[in-house]
Amino acid sequence: MTTETELREKLATCTRIFAMQEMLGLFGHISVFDPKEKRVYMSPAMGFDKATVTADDIVVGDLNGKAFNTNQRFALEWPIHMALHGTREDAIAVAHLHAPYATAFSVSKQAFRPITLQGTHFAGGLPIYHEPQLVTTMEMGRNMAKAMGDRPAIFLKGHGIALAARSIEEMLYGSLILEDEATKHVQAGGLGEFHCFEVEDAETFGGAVKFADRGVRCWNYYCKLEHRWNRNQIGRAHV
Repeated sequence: MTTETELREKLATCTRIFAMQEMLGLFGHISVFDPKEKRVYMSPAMGFDKATVTADDIVVGDLNGKAFNTNQRFALEWPIHMALHGTREDAIAVAHLHAPYATAFSVSKQAFRPITLQGTHFAGGLPIYHEPQLVTTMEMGRNMAKAMGDRPAIFLKGHGIALAARSIEEMLYGSLILEDEATKHVQAGGLGEFHCFEVEDAETFGGAVKFADRGVRCWNYYCKLEHRWNRNQIGRAHV
C-alpha cells in the first residue's frame, strides 16, 4: 500500500525532475490523488524554488481545494487538478506545466499530431482550451476537463498544458514526450511539410501496451540523473 510518506517523497522528487528539465519554474504544479483516502498531494505554489522541494513542502488537502495544514495553501489553479482527479479514474496524477515548446504550440493554428513513435501515445490529436484566463474556480476546472474529454492531455491557449496519467511515473513520461513532440514540431517545421503518425500507426507500434513499463524505466532513469544533479548550474529561470 502506498503511504502518505511515499506519495510525498515521490511527488517531491518528480517536482525536482521537472525543474531539472526546465519544465517547472515560477509557475506550474503537479499533483497525485489517493482515491482511497480522498486526499490530494500537490507541489508548492508560485514562487517556491521547485529545484529544492522536499516531502515536507508538499501540500495535502481535499478535492474542494482545502489544505489540511493551515500554514500551507494550494496553488491558485488547483481546480485544474481537482476537476480531473474528481471526474476521471485514470487521473491519479495530474500535471499543469508551462513547458516552453508545448506552451508555444498552444497558440499554433496547426492541429497537433505526433511525429515520433513515442509520441503516438497522443495519436488522434489533443484539444485546446481557448479561454484566455487562469483556471481558478471549479466551474472553470470542469469546463477545462470537459474540453479535455478522455484525452491524455490538453493545450491551454497561451498558457501551457494539463496532463492526466495513471501514476506519477506515467505523468513524468507523458509530459516529457509531449514537450519533446512540441519541440520537434517546431524543428521539423523548418523543413517544410512533414509526416505525422495516425491512430493506426499507434496501434502498430503498440506503445499503449508498454506505456506503463516505459514510464517506470523513464522514472528510474531521471531519478538517477536528479540524484547527481548540480543545482548550482541551473539554466535560465522559467515561468
